[in-house]
Formats: sequence, structure tokens, C-alpha cells
Amino acid sequence: MNIECPHCDTGNTIEFAENISCHKCQKSFAGFSFRKITGSIFSTGLVLVGTAIIGQKIDREFFEADRYPSAAIYEIISYCSNPSGVYLTKKMQQEMTYACACALDKTMPDVSGKDLKRQSAEFVELFSTNLKSCR
Repeated sequence: MNIECPHCDTGNTIEFAENISCHKCQKSFAGFSFRKITGSIFSTGLVLVGTAIIGQKIDREFFEADRYPSAAIYEIISYCSNPSGVYLTKKMQQEMTYACACALDKTMPDVSGKDLKRQSAEFVELFSTNLKSCR
């Protein structure tokens, strides 16, 4: 049996390995080599981090909905729910906000967040149509 020293990394041969056995199954350790594993922890960590990064990129590209930036959503909902800036009752404000959110949810699959600036005319037309159906 070969055992690597954890202090100096020198291989040591034990000749009486057939007399050393497992306490549970009673099988001999003869013919096996044992050494301290240090590099595999680093390698495993590196693989896990790499997999996590790749998984996030795949999720962002293929599985996560193409959402608009938070600032754009806030601006669209704010302007839609009170375009004239006049005082509305809380109930009217809530109803308008709900209708605007509904219209935005229906519009987002047709005009992606990446194409929002480029297709602004198409967005306004679709959003207006969807807003009428949500009211």
C-alpha cells in the first residue's frame, strides 16, 4: 500500500497492507494508493463558479423574459396612468395604473426591451390598442 505524506509529499510504501482492513466490511487495503487531495477542491470550486456564470447567461438569453429597464417601466406606467398630471382620486389612480400595467404586459412580448427605442412608433400603437382592451 502506498501512502503519500501530507507534510512533505513523499510516497511511502507499507509492506503489511494486507493486515490493514476496513473496520466495517473487513476488506483489505492491499493494492491501493492513498494521497491527500488538494487540487481537486480548487478545481471543483472553479467548475462550480464557471457553471454558475454560464447558467446565468443562458437563463438571461433564453429563459428569462425580455423585460424593459425599470426606469422605462416606471416612466410608461406613470405617464399612462396620469398623462395630464391632474389630481386623481386614489381609486381612479389605481384603476388607471392597473390598466396601464395590463397594456404593458400585453405589449412587451411584441416589442422587446432591446428594440424599444428603435420601434417606439410601433410600441405606442400597440400599447394604445392594448390599453383600450384593458380598460
